[in-house]
Amino acid sequence: MGSKPKKPAAVVTMPPQIVADDAKRTVRAAVAAPARGYYDAFAALSRENFDAVLKANTAWAEGFEAIANETVVYARQTLAATGTATKELLAARTLDRVIEIHAGLATSALEALVERTARLSELGLALARGTWAPIGGCVETTLTKLTRPVAA
Repeated sequence: MGSKPKKPAAVVTMPPQIVADDAKRTVRAAVAAPARGYYDAFAALSRENFDAVLKANTAWAEGFEAIANETVVYARQTLAATGTATKELLAARTLDRVIEIHAGLATSALEALVERTARLSELGLALARGTWAPIGGCVETTLTKLTRPVAA
């Protein structure tokens, strides 16, 4: 009994372009899911950081406004004291009175300067703390989130 040799099965070869397109689709599908996760995490992180920057900007503006108001009040008081001293100097009849007026003006100006400098230092520290508070927490959180892998 002779068996008839079987014909080999026909091998269907795909054109190289179709194989490459399938490979590209497979790679894109494999990369797209984690990339979407990274994008969503990065977008949320960006929103959080933007909100922190807005809060810091608001705190900076309020602190700077307080410093400006304090400076204006100091300037007004200084001008008022100087105006009063000028009137007294114009009315002074003796050299002793002129020296007394100058000494009083110098003393009051130095006391006001020390008082206002302390107040401006307090306001400056409050400005720095208020501005850094919203941003400081975000720095560590951002670094932590950017360095760990996103769960897909």
